[in-house]
Amino acid sequence: MIASRKEAEAAADRVPGSSLSARIYEPFMWLADKTGFRRWRKKIVSQVSGSVLELGAGTGLNLEHYPAGLDRLVLVEPDFYKAELLAGKQMPKGVEAEIVRAPGEMLPFEDDTFDTVVETLVLCTVGDPEATAAEIRRVLKPDGRFLFMEHVRSDGPRLGPLQDRLERPWMKFADGCHCNRRTVPMLRANGFEVEVTAEQDKFPMPPVARPIVSGIARPEA
Repeated sequence: MIASRKEAEAAADRVPGSSLSARIYEPFMWLADKTGFRRWRKKIVSQVSGSVLELGAGTGLNLEHYPAGLDRLVLVEPDFYKAELLAGKQMPKGVEAEIVRAPGEMLPFEDDTFDTVVETLVLCTVGDPEATAAEIRRVLKPDGRFLFMEHVRSDGPRLGPLQDRLERPWMKFADGCHCNRRTVPMLRANGFEVEVTAEQDKFPMPPVARPIVSGIARPEA
């Protein structure tokens, strides 16, 4: 059964977040954006087309990169404080963007609604990544695309185990972010064909939040 907007918003109220973390998010990301993240965001977000859902739109760091001429743009953000900041941002030209508060596990949209779902640094924070992947696949059209950028667990013999040990303290510091998720295998195990288009381990981010991967996932037939 598809959740209503009211049910999704009630669930969003239980997602970790605070006024402080919302205010410091952009300053925290400033150096990474200046040294590469912004370029990656632009490359990913500029590929969207048709009817688009951005999952975990946050405070709106991706807004400037959307192309003109979209049929629809829905910005999903569960955190009340980030959604409030998002609402005050300049929206992309040529489309009336809609802000919806909902967790990734409970998207209040009909099946086969969107041509594109896009997210940057979101699947690390959702409470249930498998349920979120299922929801993304459900709301995508059969020929739709899921565009993503994520930090993932390292395969390195030192960093990977360190991420495992630091997962819980990092979650407390970073509003529920899991630093050791194997996101690409998770997507492949949950009905997506995944093409990793880039991987980078040199961004000025804490070691536990590296490497970064981006890619295109399509629902399996």
